[in-house]
Amino acid sequence: MSTTVAAAPPPPPSWARWAGHVAWIAPVLGFIPLHVPWILGIPLFANPGPFREWYHGRGPGVGDHPVNGFLGLPAGAFYLGVLCVLAGLGGVLALGLIQQWGVIFPRWVPWLRGRRVPPWLPLTPTVLGSTLMIGYSATLPWQFAADLAEPGTEDIFTRTGVLIGLPLLLAWTIALPLAGWSYYRRTRPPWRERRRWSVSVDDRPAPPSMWPRIG
Repeated sequence: MSTTVAAAPPPPPSWARWAGHVAWIAPVLGFIPLHVPWILGIPLFANPGPFREWYHGRGPGVGDHPVNGFLGLPAGAFYLGVLCVLAGLGGVLALGLIQQWGVIFPRWVPWLRGRRVPPWLPLTPTVLGSTLMIGYSATLPWQFAADLAEPGTEDIFTRTGVLIGLPLLLAWTIALPLAGWSYYRRTRPPWRERRRWSVSVDDRPAPPSMWPRIG
């Protein structure tokens, strides 16, 4: 039984490819490796005392009700583990926005191979993730700027940790919506473009050479 292969949209422009690669490299090769030592309780680029308090759910703001952990893991390890899983999924999503398998289901997907990927499938998590990251990142530069100006031993992260983590987060926050915008432009129904920009031949006025002559 043969499978009908859907027509693929045009490839992404170069700027979208750059954005897509940044949007998967930042979480997969930057965010996750940076957080793995913290999941294991290693205070890499962090102040040991405040980090261990936060890692065990006893950081600032918990008062007399510290978080004891989840599923046998310390609260910090569980929280960071969830973030790393989401970052990995986000990296795969970002790569799909600029790859062929992000618009046409690949051959190894049963029952769907060769069919068009519904645009809402990758665009919905892209919009949600971009919105959350933009909102989360809006206040971080001001907070980190204060930490860099007056670093203290009571801060969880050291100045080095801030200088490494903040650019990765900001690059990811900017690149993901750019790649998503390009994907939307490439995959929207072609009739919208024709309706907006094209004019049918029947609607065009006849040239003067075809006007009827009088007399």
